[in-house]
Parts: sequence; C-alpha cells; structure tokens
Amino acid sequence: MSIAAAINSNLNLTSADKESAEVKTGTMSLLDAEPGQTYTIKEINTDDDEMNSFLFRLGCYSGEPITLISKKKNSCIVVIKDGRYNLDKMLSEAIII
Repeated sequence: MSIAAAINSNLNLTSADKESAEVKTGTMSLLDAEPGQTYTIKEINTDDDEMNSFLFRLGCYSGEPITLISKKKNSCIVVIKDGRYNLDKMLSEAIII
C-alpha cells in the first residue's frame, strides 16, 4: 500500500472509529456516550463551584463509574452509585468520560 493510500484510508474514519479515538484521548462528554454502557468518569470539566459541588453530592466525581441509561438531545438519564438521575445538557457536557 502506498503512503498516499494509507493516509487516505486513515482520513476516512467511520463514526465508531471516531468515538474510539475520542475515548482514547479522553475528550468524550457524557452526551457523546452510547446508552446502555458503563463508563468511568475521568474528570468534571466546570469552573462553576456550585455545579461541581452538586455533582459531587450525587457521587459524580473522577474515578466513579457512571451508566448512561438513555439520552435525548438536551438531557441524559444516568445511574451513579445506586441512584438514577436526569442531567440537563450543561451537566452532561461537564462530565468527561
């Protein structure tokens, strides 16, 4: 295979390849995740102390498993510890998995 063909084949990534690349780099938010899967929270990406405190009280912090039950355009239903929560878009985007 020529170098040009190898480069072109790498540029034509499927959506699954893009998602796995996002997982490897750690830049995937909860809104990008697949329903029915359990992920480990890598970080909470927010400068808002109140939001950070709220998520911490739910049990949502780095290293904690989180299961995405379902998602819609602007919200996610998740299981953290043994509680089920509906998180809005702002909260869901702050959770990096």
